Amino acid sequence: MKRIAFFVEGLTEQLFIEKLLSEILGKKNLSIVKKKMRGGSKVSINITEIGSPQINENADYYFLIIDCGGETTVASYIKDQRVSLLEKGYNGIFGLLDVRPNWQRNDIEKLKKFLYYGLPQKNIETKFLLSIMEIEAWFLAEENHYKKINSRLTSDFLLQNYSFNPKTENTENTENFDEPATLLSEIYLSAGIKYNKNKKSISKTVNSLDYSNLYLEVKNRIPSLNELIESIENKI
Repeated sequence: MKRIAFFVEGLTEQLFIEKLLSEILGKKNLSIVKKKMRGGSKVSINITEIGSPQINENADYYFLIIDCGGETTVASYIKDQRVSLLEKGYNGIFGLLDVRPNWQRNDIEKLKKFLYYGLPQKNIETKFLLSIMEIEAWFLAEENHYKKINSRLTSDFLLQNYSFNPKTENTENTENFDEPATLLSEIYLSAGIKYNKNKKSISKTVNSLDYSNLYLEVKNRIPSLNELIESIENKI
């Protein structure tokens, strides 16, 4: 059984990765355990399990997905847990975080250097994956999910009111998408739907996404999503 750990910045990323892995590999072929990690520096680190783990003893893959409670702790938590994961037989570690709000578009290469600084790679590789500028940029680009949120949110409506076509746009490429979460919230609100960071709201979006479309089409115009999918494929 291959063991892979994801350290993600928050609940949105955790729920998305859980769903993406299940859709790519099939629920019968993987086990997933979700945890929340908090503390550090002057406070002892506390790790708690979230919900009921999805355990399949015959699965080929075991995934641990840790909500780190913010982008600033992802790298430090990976460093803290690396040796333990190595001893438990993990084959790879991924760190997934947004560029916003602490870094700007022109700081991306600097951010990558910062994340990898002082991080060993021997025996177990760690790879950081950035959603540019936020993971909601990937949600914006998945055109099929809007009609599940509300039938009013057609591609024509988005083009007319928000000047972008989700079927063709690279939603991480220009300054028009520097705040993807805000834009997604505005689009939903135009149809009377709230998008915020509580579990119910996040789950509605994550479960509405067309993962076949993300996997086959959207990744071709969103480089950071493509990097995530390719990185998973290379590990499995």
